[in-house]
Amino acid sequence: MSKDMDNDEPFIYRLNDNGTGPSLLVKVCAERGWRIYQATPGEEKWNLWWRSSAFPATCYKTLDDWQFMNHIPKGGSICRKDSLSRLLRCMRRIYGPIYDFSPPCYHLPLEYAKLVSECSKLRRCDEGANVVWIHKPVAQSQGRGIFLFRSICELRCGTSAVVQRYIERPLLMAGYKFDLRLYVCVPGYRPLTAYMYAEGLARFGTDKYTLSDIHNPYRHLTNSSLNKTGPRYSECKERIGSGCKWTLKQVRRALIGRWGAVEWLVWQKIRALVTLTLLAQAAGTPPTRNCFEFYGFDVLLDDALKPWLIEVNLSPALQADCEADVTVKQPMLHELFDLLGLPMKHTGLSYLQGPPTPHIMSCSSEDESGIPSAGSRSSSGHKRGGRSQRRRRAMPLNCVTLQPPMAEKYNDVPTNNVSQLNSNKSSSDLSERLDSQSATSIASPPEPVDETWRGGYATAASRRRMINACMWGNGVRWDKGVNRVGQWIRIYPHTHSNDDQLSFEDVRESVAHVSKLLRAAREVTRECRDVKSRDSTRDAVFENSLRKKLAYGPHFEVWLPPF
Repeated sequence: MSKDMDNDEPFIYRLNDNGTGPSLLVKVCAERGWRIYQATPGEEKWNLWWRSSAFPATCYKTLDDWQFMNHIPKGGSICRKDSLSRLLRCMRRIYGPIYDFSPPCYHLPLEYAKLVSECSKLRRCDEGANVVWIHKPVAQSQGRGIFLFRSICELRCGTSAVVQRYIERPLLMAGYKFDLRLYVCVPGYRPLTAYMYAEGLARFGTDKYTLSDIHNPYRHLTNSSLNKTGPRYSECKERIGSGCKWTLKQVRRALIGRWGAVEWLVWQKIRALVTLTLLAQAAGTPPTRNCFEFYGFDVLLDDALKPWLIEVNLSPALQADCEADVTVKQPMLHELFDLLGLPMKHTGLSYLQGPPTPHIMSCSSEDESGIPSAGSRSSSGHKRGGRSQRRRRAMPLNCVTLQPPMAEKYNDVPTNNVSQLNSNKSSSDLSERLDSQSATSIASPPEPVDETWRGGYATAASRRRMINACMWGNGVRWDKGVNRVGQWIRIYPHTHSNDDQLSFEDVRESVAHVSKLLRAAREVTRECRDVKSRDSTRDAVFENSLRKKLAYGPHFEVWLPPF
């Protein structure tokens, strides 16, 4: 910063590098009274930078206490189809069938020979003669480059791609295939803290599903960007209506009459699926302050109501294509910023100014390459005068911190948007080192081992990095994260520990906690299957039974879409 931020200036948001962004995001920021960033040479006067793609590593080094960014270093590993497949394959090999929620996958061109061998083996079996495969380019989105095939002779591959067994028996709604778009916020991986929004979207194909025509994308692909160009998009389709989107509330009401208690169980399986996917990359992300990830998880239900992970999106669409988009995304973004402790109204930095956080001078102790940074505020962009630059940044006047927001700020927020924010006890999820090929994306350089993620003895420096990562510049402590804010529900950790120290829990223990939750949910489903009510009363019975079995206390929240 070339000079101090004036205390009477508003909260400033920045969109990408060119100042443009999704329509709903712009609308929500305007409703909160925020001002768009106006680029001035030599100045970086912004509070929130929202970018569709990842940030350069240098941005994390120069982040001030009052600045926030919407990506975590290395937080996008699970968003590449090939990297996600490697991570889940590695976790399945270590932890077994609890990670059996992704179809078998082959990476092309590297595993082409394995794919040919598997296709030949299946052709010799009667039931495998007509197996369908799906081809997905690694670095494309919105359905581009995706196609189905039965014979390896039909495979056309010119770039890096993955080929998966196609889920041939999806759950249908009036004959139409659909998947679920779920929104997940991760304020930090070290320790892992994750929230999932209770409301979401169901995205439908616009032609009825059949395996007799595997080359019609409107029957088999549910991407809304593809289906809104389909010939039947605007038609009032049977039960689905016009367009191609529902809310999760509509899906719940459609499923509960047919599936009963099993419908409640599937949402707990989805919660576990999301948590296990995040744990798969936790070892590869450095501790980082004032950064968060906002993911879009795509999940498909088969005809036995088993959830399958399709993919994870780094920057899910925030456009308003239909009424369902506005219904879900607009309040979701407002409550996301409430969750992160960003100001609710048009406020200057004088409102945000709070007591400085001692001995926390940088946003991260590691850059994206995993190499510890040499200085707390040094920027690679200022080679000359580096010493004076560091001194100026170290001055308290330049390190404006945000008010610990939870007590006073949320008194002005309606109770239906923000629940009471209690100060909860801490828990951390620390992961063991996976092998470098599976735990990081392709061509990532080797990283130094951080003992805190082995669950063993941690050095004083690694403990400091963990503590610094938990405490944001606005006073929010993510190791004591609130249970819920509006419809953002904490899905991990399940509860907080009984002391104020960070627990050095490894991935094995975290997976065990998720397994315990799944076992308890299945037991509750068996014991309460005779409950006749099909409304929120039934949900309360199930929730109370689950709480008793887990004995987690009041800090545990059951994730369910609204009914």
